[in-house]
Amino acid sequence: MLYGFRNGLNVDNLDETSDEEIDTFLNATRRGRGPLDPGPQYEMRANAMWLHTRPDFAKLHMRVLDAWHSQGVDPIISASSFANLHTYINQAFLPGIENCTRGLQRRGVTKAQLLEGIMHAQLSAGMRGLECVYQALGIILGDYVDRPEPAEWPEGWAPDMAAFYCGLDHSTRELTAKDERNLEEWYERTIGWVPPGVSFLAKHDPRSLKATRARWEGCFRGALPKQMMPYFMLRHNTVVGNKGGLREAVALARAWGMTHNYVVNTIIQGAYYYTGMERMDLVAEAVGDLL
Repeated sequence: MLYGFRNGLNVDNLDETSDEEIDTFLNATRRGRGPLDPGPQYEMRANAMWLHTRPDFAKLHMRVLDAWHSQGVDPIISASSFANLHTYINQAFLPGIENCTRGLQRRGVTKAQLLEGIMHAQLSAGMRGLECVYQALGIILGDYVDRPEPAEWPEGWAPDMAAFYCGLDHSTRELTAKDERNLEEWYERTIGWVPPGVSFLAKHDPRSLKATRARWEGCFRGALPKQMMPYFMLRHNTVVGNKGGLREAVALARAWGMTHNYVVNTIIQGAYYYTGMERMDLVAEAVGDLL
């Protein structure tokens, strides 16, 4: 066998799929979250849709998953629940927000880590994103229980709040000359250049630059590994097609220790699930020289 079985499905045989194969796969999906957990509802419905109509195409999808799983990327990243949660908040997809939260909880993600991910999504999703989180997770967040087994992160991934801070003077709202210099030096030291948007805001709305930079620095509070910041940036900028943002994300990912496979896998999953693989043309133009 080339691909073998996935939760009871013979992924090598595209021409025939038995009811037993389908039932085994869907039951495994249901049992994975517990019989009373509503989290996998959309996952059950979506998989039932193609398994009962085009099982061959479902199996072709699983061959793509096999390619991802062969890259040596840790499950907490390869399963992409954190990245999908981020995208679902931005896209206002409530069932997905709940499903990913349940999956992260099972993997040992703490409430503090979950909330840092949600706050990062809010940077781009705005108040609409928070309303969607409230609708999807209002009760769940109140009852969220951290598991005794902590989440397993890739080797070398760890919190490091000092890496975020550029040295803003928080005693004044104004962007002082030293603030601007510190911020520019942070970018030059960390990624090798100053993004044009930073220079634009420094010239035209310096107070907003200072306030938004402080919010970026304060998004994490020491629960998530610092590498999760460029991880979220990689996913979001791939999905929305922001070349400059993607370039900044790749540079920060490399500076903070994300290896090539993690960077590429994060980008590819975002394109595969949310834009189509045609997005890789834009990715190649934006960051091909960095990778």
